[in-house]
Amino acid sequence: MWADRRGAAAIEMAFSLPILLLLVSGIVTYGGWFLCAHSVQQAANEAARAAVGGLDPTERAALVRTALDANIRKTGALKPDQMNALVDDDGRTVTVRLSYDASNDPLLSIKLVPPPSKVIERSATVTLSAP
Repeated sequence: MWADRRGAAAIEMAFSLPILLLLVSGIVTYGGWFLCAHSVQQAANEAARAAVGGLDPTERAALVRTALDANIRKTGALKPDQMNALVDDDGRTVTVRLSYDASNDPLLSIKLVPPPSKVIERSATVTLSAP
């Protein structure tokens, strides 16, 4: 009835530790991806909002670039040289499309879980005037 239970905890840990490591690795990898994706979306939102103050398409594009540069530096999670921005201005709306290459992000290079997309694309649109 009183069997020898020495080593039972080591065996239980040998079975549960790999699962726990995979779980933690997934949390770190996808948490880092969500941080980057949210930061890119917020940068697009702020840049689009800044465009509202411009009087013409050239001024709006300059305001978008300035706001985008300031926001990227402020976040600390994004690298400016890996961000591509496209500004569409049709006179009624301004759309800011951002594409961020996260392939060099150290949190996304953990190979224990299937990685999310390395390119994060987000956009934001604001209306300049009412009809």
